Amino acid sequence: MTPFGSAAVRQDVIPLPRLDPDPGSVAYVDTETTGLGGGAGTYVFAAAVATPIDCGLRVAQFFLPEPGMESAFLHALREELERAESLATFNGGSFDLPVLRTRWVMARMPGELSHAAHVDLLTLVRALYRHRLETCTLRFVEERVLGYERDDPLPSALVPEAYFDYLRAGSLDFLEAALEHNRLDVISLVHLHSRLLRRLQGADVDMDADDWLALGRHRWRRGARADGWRALRNATAFAQGEASATAGLLITRRLVRRGSIAGADQLLNWLESGAREDMRVSLARARLLEWHRRDPEQALMVVEDAQRRMPDAAGDLEHRRTRLLRKVELGGGDRLGRRRKRRQRDVREVQLEAPILDGTA
Repeated sequence: MTPFGSAAVRQDVIPLPRLDPDPGSVAYVDTETTGLGGGAGTYVFAAAVATPIDCGLRVAQFFLPEPGMESAFLHALREELERAESLATFNGGSFDLPVLRTRWVMARMPGELSHAAHVDLLTLVRALYRHRLETCTLRFVEERVLGYERDDPLPSALVPEAYFDYLRAGSLDFLEAALEHNRLDVISLVHLHSRLLRRLQGADVDMDADDWLALGRHRWRRGARADGWRALRNATAFAQGEASATAGLLITRRLVRRGSIAGADQLLNWLESGAREDMRVSLARARLLEWHRRDPEQALMVVEDAQRRMPDAAGDLEHRRTRLLRKVELGGGDRLGRRRKRRQRDVREVQLEAPILDGTA
């Protein structure tokens, strides 16, 4: 019962296997709406909230029997969400929560929740698994990330139509299937969250260079730079493939910014031995030697070697080779002195923080 009348709510508790890692006290939210536009005419007619408890997973499902009962529906849903310490959704940051805010405001209720934390699992899926997924719909993520195929009673596209049939003719044929679809969605979010946390910890045993690269980029952008650095090192350690080379190039840029020119040169030299067909590595090393180490002769050797290894791309390097050749010819006799000074400076430069082949997460 609410100040606005009765609200249609049903609750049950289902078994929940032990999650490793455990996401903690999080309320998982999924809504069903009358459309995807998100404007003032879009109603939320069903919402499921799943909360892990000691004896399993408590699932509370809210239903809007008719538009005139929306205030009671929204009030009951809001009370349920306010009790949670944090929220997790799938695309909720862009859709579910904005639609709910619109409906709350139109019902003259506070438009914002008081939670400090909200995690949108779709954002994490895109950051960590985009390179493995053709699409990031929840059904596809369930199949490819969680490893199971749902026996869904009703496709997502038909859920609004099932509600409209109920409003027009009181038809229950597909309404129960639509509500079960909503319930299965929110249960999936619990398991998906745990799986994403494991990937964020680098604890998946089957991670390859692409996986470590995606993890390193995400952790670095989110401010966890030590974790991002370790993930990029692990990607680089595979020593072959485009992802490994990309991770090595990202590390090289950061070494250059920190003044470790010798360390960057050492890493690029090591990458070249494994990424023989990756023009980016050779080009990065040639730039480093020319502009940071002031060694056009060595840079010329790198460019010419790359042209021999990759004849199809030789033309793209010809302008650089011509410029470096002119620099070498005009270099004069002080090249030996510059090299001696550079070797003395390299001894003082900061090297890599840890071995490249460190496989720890």
